[in-house]
Amino acid sequence: MVALESAVASSVGAPLLEVTGLVVRFGPLAVLNGADLALQGGEILGLVGENGAGKSTLVRCIAGDLQPAAGAVRVDGAEVTGDPAAAARAGVTVVWQDLALCENLDVTSNLLLGREDGFFASSDSRRHRRARAMLEALNVALDPTTPVRALSGGQRQLLAIARAVRDRPRLLVLDEPTAALGLGESAEVERLVRALAAEGTAVLMISHDLGQMFRIPHRLVIMRGGRRVAEVNPERVYPDDVIALMGGRAVSGTARHQLSRLQHLVDELTTADRSSSLTLICSALGAALGDERLAIHRLDGATLTCAASLGLATPVLEAFAELDLGPAGGPAGLAAARGEPVIDEDVRSSLSWARFGWLAKTAGVESSWAVPIMGPDGPSGAITVLRATAGRPGRDELDLVTLYAGYAASALERDRLFGEVTSRNRVLETIREVLETLAGPILVAEGLAIALRALREGLGADEVVLATGLREGGVLVRSATSAPGAGPDELLPAASPRAVALASGMLETAESDGAVNVRFEHPGDGDARVLLSTRFSAPAGPGALVARLSGEEVPETATALLGDAAHCLRLALEREEIGIVQQEAEALRRSRQLQRDFLSRLSHELRTPLTAIQGYAETLLQPDITWDGESIARFLSRMASESARLGRLVEDLLDFSALESGVLRLQRDWCDLCLILDAARACLAPEAAAHVAIAAEGDVPAILADHDRLEQVFVNLMDNAIRHNPPGTTVRVSVSSTPEEVTVSVADNGTGLPDAVARAPFEPGRRHRSPSAGTGLGLSIARAIVDAHEGRIVPVSSRAGTCVHITLPVEAAAAHAEDGGDG
Repeated sequence: MVALESAVASSVGAPLLEVTGLVVRFGPLAVLNGADLALQGGEILGLVGENGAGKSTLVRCIAGDLQPAAGAVRVDGAEVTGDPAAAARAGVTVVWQDLALCENLDVTSNLLLGREDGFFASSDSRRHRRARAMLEALNVALDPTTPVRALSGGQRQLLAIARAVRDRPRLLVLDEPTAALGLGESAEVERLVRALAAEGTAVLMISHDLGQMFRIPHRLVIMRGGRRVAEVNPERVYPDDVIALMGGRAVSGTARHQLSRLQHLVDELTTADRSSSLTLICSALGAALGDERLAIHRLDGATLTCAASLGLATPVLEAFAELDLGPAGGPAGLAAARGEPVIDEDVRSSLSWARFGWLAKTAGVESSWAVPIMGPDGPSGAITVLRATAGRPGRDELDLVTLYAGYAASALERDRLFGEVTSRNRVLETIREVLETLAGPILVAEGLAIALRALREGLGADEVVLATGLREGGVLVRSATSAPGAGPDELLPAASPRAVALASGMLETAESDGAVNVRFEHPGDGDARVLLSTRFSAPAGPGALVARLSGEEVPETATALLGDAAHCLRLALEREEIGIVQQEAEALRRSRQLQRDFLSRLSHELRTPLTAIQGYAETLLQPDITWDGESIARFLSRMASESARLGRLVEDLLDFSALESGVLRLQRDWCDLCLILDAARACLAPEAAAHVAIAAEGDVPAILADHDRLEQVFVNLMDNAIRHNPPGTTVRVSVSSTPEEVTVSVADNGTGLPDAVARAPFEPGRRHRSPSAGTGLGLSIARAIVDAHEGRIVPVSSRAGTCVHITLPVEAAAAHAEDGGDG
C-alpha cells in the first residue's frame, strides 16, 4: 500500500468498523482481493476509486448484503459478515445512491417508513408533529406534509439521510450522497454529515466528487483493483495526487502539479460562486508556492481592501485589512500604485515596510514580494507573499504569482461587470414592479405605498416621499415609506420634516420637470446623507418625489431610477384623476336617474290616497243621494285609512330628508329593548301582530337609545316581513346579548328579498310590488337610525326567507351618556 502522508491518527481503542481480507469473486473475476479498512466512531472516512475499483461491492459486504469468499466484517467486535440482520442490529445503515424513496408518499410517510407500528392508528397531525420533531432535531428544513415528488434533489437526499439516522445508527454508509446536486443542496447534505459525525456516528462516504472528499472526510482510502492501495490525509495531499493513485500512475513532479492545479482552479472558478473566486485563487496559489503566507487586495478607489488571505496571523490580518494606495500602503500599496512587482529581500532595510516594522518583527516576516493585479484600465489590486526567510523569490515563483494575478484580475473584472449588470437589472426590475403595481387592479392610493416601497428598496434609500401641491396652497404627502429603524413607521403615510421641507421647496420653485437634484448634508449627528429630489406636473398640481440615502456617494443609477419613477407616478396620478372624474360623473348620472324614478313613484304614491279621499268626500256630498249610517261610517273609515297612509308617506319623506341633511337628533334615554319590541308589534294590525313571535335569550341589558326611533325601525321590519310575503308568513324576533352589544334578529319564512332589493337593500325605492307598498324608504331610514345609534344593520336573504340582524352597542351607549348625550 502506498501512503503519501500519514493519515489522521486512529482513536484510542478498538475500531468501530473493521474489515479484514475481504475476497469477492463473480465467476473468474475477483472484484475484491484482500480489501481491508478500519473506522472509528465519530470519524468520516472517504472511499475513492475509479469505476470497477470495488467500492460498491465493499459497501454491500459491510451491509451484510453480500457473502464474501474470504475475510470478515466486524462492527464493535461482533462479526456481521454476510448477515444483513446482524449488521442492522449492530447499527449499520446504508443510504444508497437511488435513495429508495416512495414518490407517492409525503415526507412524513417516507421518514417513518418501516416504523408504522407505533403510528399506524395515529392521526395525521400527530404523525406530522413526530416527523417535524425528528427533522428539527437534525436541523433539516423540510415540511413534513410535502409530497416527495415535489422535493428537489438535495431535499430528497436530506430526507433519505434523515430516515437512515432516525434510530441513531452507529455506522452510516453514504453512496454518492450529492450526485447531481447543486452547490447549495450539497452544502446542506455536507452540513448534516458533519453534524452526525460530531455526535459520534461513524460515516463511510463514497463519492466521485473529489472536492467534496477533500472537504468532509478525515481520511481518504484509495481503492484500485479490489484492494486498498493508499490511505491519505486530505489536508496534506492534492487532488491530482489522489487521481494519480486511483489510476495507478506515479505521482508526478512539481510542473505537473502546477498545471493540474491551474486546471482544477479554472474548473472551480467556472462553477463556484463569484464571491469565493479570490479565496479559491488564494488557496491554490498557497498550495502552488508551498507553506506560504499571502494576501490578495482589491483596489476600491484609493484604498486597498483585503479580499482573501492564507496563513496570516490576526495582527497581520488587522493591519492588512485596509491599506492606502502608494508607499503608505506597504508593498501591496506600492505595487498597485506602480503597476510593477515590489520585491523586499530584507524587510528590515525596506522603505515599503517602514510603517509596518513592528508587524514584521511580531509576525516573523523577513522578506516579501508583491505583484500587481492588472485589469483592463490599470492596476486593480495586488498579491502579497510573506516569508520567514530573507532572500529574493525565484524567477519561476514570480512568474507563477503573476500567472495567478491574471486569474485574480479576471475574477475582479467579472465582479465589476456583474455589479454593473446587477445595478442595471435592479433599476429595470424596480421600474417594472412600480409599473405593474400602479397599472394593476388595486386602487392608485394603495398602489402608491407599494410602488414607493419598491422604489426605496431599489435605491437602497432610508426614506422616499411623494408629495403634491394643494390648489389652495400647502403640501399634501400622498405616500411615504422608510426603512425599518430609519424613520417613521413604513406602514404609515408619514414623512420626516426634512423630506417634507425639501418637497415643499421643489413645489414652490420653477424647477423644470424631470430634472433630479442632488444635495449632500452633514447634520450634527455625524451621519452623512444624500437627498435626491425631482419635480413633475400632475393634473391636480405639481408633484415632488424625494429620496433620502445614507452616506456620501450617489449610486450611478439612482438619478435615472428616481426620474423614471417620477414619470410612472405622474401617469398614475393622472389615471387616478381621470378615475375620480369618471366616478363623479357616474355618481351624478345615477343620482339624477334615482331622483327621476323616485319622484315619478312618489307622485303616484301621493296621488293614490288623495284620489281616494277626494272620491269618498265627493260621494258623501252628493245632494241627490241620502246615505245610510253604515255606508257613511264605511266611507269615513276609508278616508281615515287613506289619510293615515298619506301621513306615513309624508313622515317618511320628512325623516329621509332629515337623515340626508344630517339634522336628525336622537332623544336618548335608558330603554328596555324587549319593551320596544312589544310596542312595535302592538303598532301592527291585529291580524299581522298575531304572526309575530318575540323571544329573548337571558337577561337583556338596558341600552341608551331613542325609544321612538328604534320602535320605528322594528315596526318597519316587522311590517315588511308581513306585507311583502305570502299570507300566513310567520316572523320570529330574537334578542341575544354580550357584555359589549345587543343583537336583534327579525326573521321570516317567506320568499326572501327580490334580486333588485338584495343587490342594494338600503337604496331608496328598490321595492315596489303593490299600491300599498309605500315610498320604499323604510330600510334606508332604518339603517340611518341604526347608524345614528352607532350600530349595524345587516339583511341576509335566502330561499327560506329573510333575516335582518341589528346590533346595538352597550358600552358605546354608556360612554355617550357620560358625554352628555345628543342635543
